[in-house]
Amino acid sequence: MLTITARTLRSASVALFLCLAFAFAIVSTPAASQEILVSGTGIAKPGSIDATRLAGFPAVEIATKTPWTGPARFSGPRLTDVLASLGASGSKVTLIAVDDYKVELQLADIQHYQPIIAVSMNGQPLPLRGRGPFWLMFPFDEHPEIQNDTWYFRAIWQIDRIRVDP
Repeated sequence: MLTITARTLRSASVALFLCLAFAFAIVSTPAASQEILVSGTGIAKPGSIDATRLAGFPAVEIATKTPWTGPARFSGPRLTDVLASLGASGSKVTLIAVDDYKVELQLADIQHYQPIIAVSMNGQPLPLRGRGPFWLMFPFDEHPEIQNDTWYFRAIWQIDRIRVDP
């Protein structure tokens, strides 16, 4: 019986160690979505853009309500500025989230409504579990014609890919 107990304790210790090691690895590994992969036939040189590079663009603040937040202040670079810096040329922009949810936008709509890639809300960085780190945000309060589900669902969060096509 003593041998079984020792073996059981040893197995339990190994299992506990493996669980703790796995938990530590999850917490200490940076999220892969801290960058946005950029591709498509409308991009001269596919690549990625990370949070540091996004922070180098002029920050624009949008104060607006969303169905998920109520009134809030969002801050980040204009999508048009980001696309211009990438040499994007095309008419269709597809944004894809970590969970593969995607939205397709016409470049003309992006130029008209000037959404931002929000990196903060109410002065706080957007965490991955809180719709971050990158959330496409429109100035909904300034444009009553986009205050509807069709447009609200274009406010894609956890963006990790952008594709630009003709």
